[in-house]
Amino acid sequence: MLPIEIVLSKDTAILVPILHEAEEDDARILRAIEDPSNTAYLAQSEDNLVGAIVMQWAPAKSEILYIATQPAWRGRGYGKTIMNWIIDEAQRQGTAEIWVGTANAALDNIAFYQKCGFRMDSIRKDFFDYFSDPVYENGIRIQDMVMLKLVVAEVIENTTHS
Repeated sequence: MLPIEIVLSKDTAILVPILHEAEEDDARILRAIEDPSNTAYLAQSEDNLVGAIVMQWAPAKSEILYIATQPAWRGRGYGKTIMNWIIDEAQRQGTAEIWVGTANAALDNIAFYQKCGFRMDSIRKDFFDYFSDPVYENGIRIQDMVMLKLVVAEVIENTTHS
């Protein structure tokens, strides 16, 4: 399994370039990483930095604030391995639900999360209003955040994530 290490706050700036894949505003990423209520992780394979995660853990509802794999490491199962680690960690922490949000136009992300067992739950309308200029993905303007939820107890019952 891909090793996951907790990143100390003094080292979090190294994660910003990776997490830029998930969020265009580097200042927002840095604030999330430095927020004491969040936990930042990096995913390494040998000496290579493969991906990064910023989590907000809570007993009832935890949220993946940012998750990204480096482009060179995509399509090799690392994203799924990282997600399996998050689900396992949620079980260890006693988290009831894991939430993740992605842009309405991020069709590959929406498919990935559903393959990992997440279900669409709600929309955060106009979430991306902070973009100064319109941003498009897959020919669709990014405006809303699609929220997906995974009920950890259902994963334990089905053991579908491994």
